[in-house]
Amino acid sequence: MKRSIILVTCALVFVLTGVLYFHGRRYDIIITQKQIDDALRARFPVTKNHLLILQITYSNPHVTLLPESNRIEVGLDADLDIKLRGQPKRLGGTSVATTGVTYRNETHQFYLSDPKIQKLALQGIPPEYLDKVTQLASNAAREYLQRFPIYTLKAKDVKTTAVKLLLKDVQVKSNEVHATLGL
Repeated sequence: MKRSIILVTCALVFVLTGVLYFHGRRYDIIITQKQIDDALRARFPVTKNHLLILQITYSNPHVTLLPESNRIEVGLDADLDIKLRGQPKRLGGTSVATTGVTYRNETHQFYLSDPKIQKLALQGIPPEYLDKVTQLASNAAREYLQRFPIYTLKAKDVKTTAVKLLLKDVQVKSNEVHATLGL
């Protein structure tokens, strides 16, 4: 019984010491535009089928950091294989979305978040199909952008491991994303 009390007391002292040491400390992580570009290029192209009549492939991601809005712009090429009026067609276009950045504590990774489609240009789609195809293509782009991590924290030392708990702030600057972690 005494031994259990001593072990519990030691564990509490250890945890309390760690919290007091790291409380108020901030650790900045810098994610460059090149790192984001590389992370996305490694995951694309991606293809999704819809209702056996539409296959959309997104490729060639290109990133622009938007410090004035604290967001990231991602442009994608879009290729559509679609059956229109019973005839297969291959169409092309582009998609541009802006996103935020979020941190997922359980995986220790940063992801693009809250994507908003700013522009979706698809050439050659008849007007009666345009709304539905646009909706499907927009949903696919949003899904893809949120799925892949753009940066993973590495446990290089005890400090980094300890502060993987909370994201305090994310700021998009001219050519980098600055993320602040801490307790």
